[in-house]
Amino acid sequence: MLEVHDLRVQYGKNTVLRGVNLTVNGEKVLLIGPNGSGKSTLFKAALGLAPIAGGKIFVFGSEVRDAKEVLKVSTNLEEVYGLLSLSVRDLISMFSELKGVGNARAFELIREFELEDVLDKKLYHLSTGQKKMVCNIMAIGSNPELLLLDEPFESVDQSRRRRLIDLLNQMKAEVLMSTHELDLLRYFSGWKLYFILEGKVWGKFDASMLDRLYISRGKVEGSISVMETSLGIFSVTLDRGDVKVSSATSLSSLLERVAE
Repeated sequence: MLEVHDLRVQYGKNTVLRGVNLTVNGEKVLLIGPNGSGKSTLFKAALGLAPIAGGKIFVFGSEVRDAKEVLKVSTNLEEVYGLLSLSVRDLISMFSELKGVGNARAFELIREFELEDVLDKKLYHLSTGQKKMVCNIMAIGSNPELLLLDEPFESVDQSRRRRLIDLLNQMKAEVLMSTHELDLLRYFSGWKLYFILEGKVWGKFDASMLDRLYISRGKVEGSISVMETSLGIFSVTLDRGDVKVSSATSLSSLLERVAE
């Protein structure tokens, strides 16, 4: 449902994404990388909200630059919902109507995540965690076929995180979800996995193999991927290597440990 081919996104002279290739096809996919690595920009490009300087993105077979009213795709990007000065209640009703779905599921999730007290508030009046959960709920509650979730756990408390993890694992939709937290991977063992750093993407790996993935300095014979970064060249290897991926909390800290 989502195909990214040699994508380059550029703002003026600043190139944010460089030759990105990624697919989501009948699966759920995790995109792991530090803040500033290009995760949000990739989501915006997939939604037609970022300037594509090269390459192509296809959503449901249509190139993003030509696609119109692709109602089967939903996102939690705040930019999509924060354009209007409406209450959360009215935002949910309006976006449900625009997508041609009922709003019952979204309001049900509001109750399940104990957020009824935000319904009559505007999005910009909410705490960071509340805002993130409301955007998550509006994305999930529209019954999408393709769900793009950018850092859905950021600033979310532990109780809601656990419920959100269960909900995402149970969903039938295809999902592309980004996070900078490597330790979350253990909750999504059935998902596929890409790494993103400095605007480049490497993968696809299998998250169920997390305990077998290592990062090693330099090019290693038999590696399953080679990452070229400003910190140096690193190889992703199975069952042996310099540092185990699951031992780190973030991709940047992992590479820094390997580079020492």
